[in-house]
Amino acid sequence: MDLSDLYQGPLEEFVARRTTLVRETRPADPSAAEAIGKLRKPPVLVWAIDQLATDRQHLLNELLAAGADASEAQRGVAGESATRESLLLASNRVRDAVDAAARAAEDVLERAGHARGDETGRRIRATLQSAASGSAVDRVALWRGTLDHEVAPSGFGALDGPDADEAELAAVLAPLRRQSSRTRPHPQPRQTRPDDEGLQREAAELDAKKADAAAERARDLATSKRHHADRLAEEAGLAAEEASAAEESAEKAEDAARVAHSALTR
Repeated sequence: MDLSDLYQGPLEEFVARRTTLVRETRPADPSAAEAIGKLRKPPVLVWAIDQLATDRQHLLNELLAAGADASEAQRGVAGESATRESLLLASNRVRDAVDAAARAAEDVLERAGHARGDETGRRIRATLQSAASGSAVDRVALWRGTLDHEVAPSGFGALDGPDADEAELAAVLAPLRRQSSRTRPHPQPRQTRPDDEGLQREAAELDAKKADAAAERARDLATSKRHHADRLAEEAGLAAEEASAAEESAEKAEDAARVAHSALTR
C-alpha cells in the first residue's frame, strides 16, 4: 500500500490524515486499516525530510545512489578489489548529497514555521546519511517520503553486502550509480558454445522482463504522486473558495452590526 500521501502535508494534520485513511481502508481491508492506525507521527525533523519526496526528489535520488556507491566501495576495499581513493571519492559524494538534502529539509522547517537550529541540523544530517546507507527498508522509506523515525548511524552497511533495494528504487538509481564500473573487475571474454547461446538468451529475456516490471512500478509510483499533487491543488482551490465565502459572511455581519448601532443611536 502506498502511504506517501499520509506523510505529505502539514505535520499538525498528520493525525487527521491517518484517521481519514483508516476510515477509507477499513471496509475493504480491516487488518490494513488497523495497521495504519498504529503508524506513528514522525518527529518534526523527520517530517521535513519526508517532504523532500514531493518536490525535491532528485536530492534524495542522488543521496541514495551515493550511499549505494559508498557501501560498494567499502566492500571493495575490504575485498581488495577497490582502492581507498575510490572510497574517499564515494564518501565525499555522500557528504555533498547529505548537505544538499539537509539544507532543503531545513528550508521546509523554516517555511512551515518550525524552529530550526544547530542541533536540529545535525540530527537531520545524521538521519539522512544513516538512512541512505542503512537497511533496504530505511532506504525505500527515505525515497518514498514515509520515514517515521530518526535513523541511528551504522556506517556504510555490512561488509557482506546490504539488503538489495526494491526493484523500482534500483531502476531509478541505476543511471546515477558511478562506483560499480570502477570497483568490479572486468570479466574476461570467453568463447561461447552453441548450447551457451540459448542460456544467454533466456537470461537476457528474464532481465528484460525484470526491467519492464521495474519501469511499470516506477510509472505507477509517479502516477500516484501526480494524483497526490492534483488532489492538494484541488483542496487548495476549495479552501480559497471557502475563505472567500467566509469573508463575504463577515462583511455582511459587519454591515448588520453597523445598522444595529445606527438604530440604537437614533
